[in-house]
Amino acid sequence: MKILQLGVGAIGTVVARHLAGHREVEALTLGDMDTTRAEKLARELKGKVRVERADAADPQALARVVGGHGLVVSAVLPKYNEAIMKATLAAGADLLDLSAGGDDQLAHDGEWKRAGRTAIHGMGEDPGISNVFARWAADRLDAVEAIRVRDGEYSTSDEFPLACLFSTETFIEEAVSPAIYFENGQRKTLPAFSNREVYPFPDPVGPQVVYNMSHEEVDTLPRSIGKGVRFVDFKLAVPDDMQRHLAFLDRIGMTRRDTVRVRGGEVTPLSVLAAVLPQPADLGGRIQGAAIILVEIDGTKSGRRVRHILHAAMTHDEAFRRMRVTATAFLTGTGAAAGAIALVTGKVKTRGVVPPEALEPEPMLGILEELGVTTHRREMAL
Repeated sequence: MKILQLGVGAIGTVVARHLAGHREVEALTLGDMDTTRAEKLARELKGKVRVERADAADPQALARVVGGHGLVVSAVLPKYNEAIMKATLAAGADLLDLSAGGDDQLAHDGEWKRAGRTAIHGMGEDPGISNVFARWAADRLDAVEAIRVRDGEYSTSDEFPLACLFSTETFIEEAVSPAIYFENGQRKTLPAFSNREVYPFPDPVGPQVVYNMSHEEVDTLPRSIGKGVRFVDFKLAVPDDMQRHLAFLDRIGMTRRDTVRVRGGEVTPLSVLAAVLPQPADLGGRIQGAAIILVEIDGTKSGRRVRHILHAAMTHDEAFRRMRVTATAFLTGTGAAAGAIALVTGKVKTRGVVPPEALEPEPMLGILEELGVTTHRREMAL
């Protein structure tokens, strides 16, 4: 199959490395507005990889670059999801993206089913691997009570006082926005930085301060898992120093997404902040720490209450040795690559727009293992 990958940042680099080496990928096109990184990667990967300039904000340019490909992998900012969905469906291709772009993309399920195409929505680390973990555990329970997703990625650095491990704009927007959780059939809202706790992550991460945040799992898992699930939340690690920095930047208006006039021009404060902070693609080998995605699933099996805990973790040093990226980029990009490989190898039979928990978990966990992500599983009585 011919694959078009849009976006070649840190995560996109990992996706491309995995896909370029897979036997079922006939050709891989790397598309980006700035092709510098893509061209360097293509020279390294050689063979079946080529580069095209791609502007996701230009519908005509997008339609041109999508044509002729069987699968589109979107690793660009989620605000372009809708345009990419339209272009991909019009081209008769399948799609995989890594996160939500604001609108309810699952609402397009009907038109994708009628076209006989598949769009996997939100397949990275979290959402993505986290959803697969939740589905794996739910399949082993008669009833599901609660799903708690915990992302424990963290970094330390003498060089960077504030470094975001994934898309800077996306991370800051998530951090300072109200959080959403699901309880007893309702989505409920909390202020930013609510419900601080120190979560005891296993090695190599250890205890980390986490806060509730809005995330795709809170939206899709209650709709897809079933089995009476009553509670779903998501918490992300935000060290105390970073939380203080982000709260201050939010108070002075640097996280605003509207435009302000500066010397006759217009800028968005958040985009300026993202431009002056270190780029996630440039952090490999320059930070210490680790990343982990962990999911707790409580429920009942044969009349007894049990908890399944699944996690996958990696240090930034190990990720740099493997692919010269951070552990966050490695886990996220590998999750996306696993979903793409599942599509091109025919392991995904479902048509329509589907979240990762709609995929059969055992094949997905097997592909992740082949790509270097080991799943640790534990069951305990409650």
